[in-house]
Amino acid sequence: MESTPLDAISPPANVLLLHDSQAQLPDCESLCCGADRTAILRVSFGGESCEEPPLGATDARVGVLSVGDVIRAGESSDEPDFSGPVAVDTVADPTDLSAIGVSISRFCEHWADEQVGVCFSSLDALLRQRDPEPIFEFIYYLNRRLETVDAMAHFHLDTSRHEDRIVAAFGEIFDEIVIDDSATGSIPEATDDDVASLLADIEAEPDSPTYPWETGQISEATDEDVEQVLGG
Repeated sequence: MESTPLDAISPPANVLLLHDSQAQLPDCESLCCGADRTAILRVSFGGESCEEPPLGATDARVGVLSVGDVIRAGESSDEPDFSGPVAVDTVADPTDLSAIGVSISRFCEHWADEQVGVCFSSLDALLRQRDPEPIFEFIYYLNRRLETVDAMAHFHLDTSRHEDRIVAAFGEIFDEIVIDDSATGSIPEATDDDVASLLADIEAEPDSPTYPWETGQISEATDEDVEQVLGG
């Protein structure tokens, strides 16, 4: 598994950022808050702070999807308020991949004319809640959705918390991989068979629903369409 230099990555791109979860990550801000990003979405988990712009000072539009914060979810309205300084959406249940996908797609639709940066703060949080196979499939199709708005999106994963085959399988469904110095001593290896067995279910079966972005209809897709596609 090789790391791609940051200056070699340009949008649209879906990037897997491998690191130790305790490390400071300047690469995160570089990937998300580049000078050309006009809208930034952070998908946060487990009570992370949502009050400030997610990755440092920025003049861009800011959105936060807070996942697993039951109190915030109970206090929030049905949809984000895009007129304020920070548009916040919530998903109370961190196992509800469908709701997470619908929310992210809503930000994509609202920001269709923006240069979007996305920080998905923790694949680890999803893997604590669900088996890896549905998460691989969810991220695979979510990446396709983000490509439709030419997003620069990156997803955090702590290599020390997962089996080699899981980290290697995630590496197969991203455009690029960036390996932080904090993770260089523990980058895993897995066989092709290990990876293939985990990713086998991603390929759509003949009777599976057609995905809107595969037919060029993503701009016309409803929330129900996205829920069907991204449901877990």
